[in-house]
Amino acid sequence: MLWFDLDDTLWDMTGNSTEVLRRLHAEVATIARAYPEGPESWLDTYHRMNAELWRDYALGKISRAYLRRERFAGPLRAGGIGEVEAVATADYLDTYYLKLLGRCTRMLPGARELLESIERAKLPKPGIISNGFVDVQHNKLRSSGIADCFSSIILSDDIGVNKPDRRLFDYALEQSGTSAEESTIVGDNPMTDILGALRAGWARAIWYNPKGLPVPPELEPYLAGGLKVASTLEEVGAMIGALT
Repeated sequence: MLWFDLDDTLWDMTGNSTEVLRRLHAEVATIARAYPEGPESWLDTYHRMNAELWRDYALGKISRAYLRRERFAGPLRAGGIGEVEAVATADYLDTYYLKLLGRCTRMLPGARELLESIERAKLPKPGIISNGFVDVQHNKLRSSGIADCFSSIILSDDIGVNKPDRRLFDYALEQSGTSAEESTIVGDNPMTDILGALRAGWARAIWYNPKGLPVPPELEPYLAGGLKVASTLEEVGAMIGALT
């Protein structure tokens, strides 16, 4: 069975999130006061802190609630906002940001065409395996019009563990009735998506690597086996076709 990560593999998380964050800077006075020079400093600070929090969340070092608050409270503190106001504003921003994000529809270049090619080839519907939050991920799929492209939606919230924890990969196999030997993952994160699946015994992995990043040392042994690297989703489609 074929599985996809969602954010920044098919759905343009970076682009959609940036659009929403710019809107927040324009609408929320506390953010504008913290970053009066304009949205770029706000965006840079948020993205840096958010990436660090998601790394810790994937490793189980912090809770879901802590991530959701601190990705806004941290940048507000960094902009000089006091603790009480930063926390109160962060609680509001978390709800509003996720509401707006779930309405965004932008996909990565070639993503819709890739899903359409899988359908035209009459291949089994793929699954989604994601560390995202349940309500938001389903909203993204519905808003983008791709929810029906997938047979299984497996999210970290379902069992309280995140990729690269093999328990999430094992859970996906159990819920879909498939085996690791017949499973392929496509994802943009080499450690959580790709290494996580391969260490869980999945037979194949396609690392979508549009930035041309070097292969991490942990993945190098798999290059002689089930690991492929693609720089575009068109290349991903060709690799999937070669598997069938």
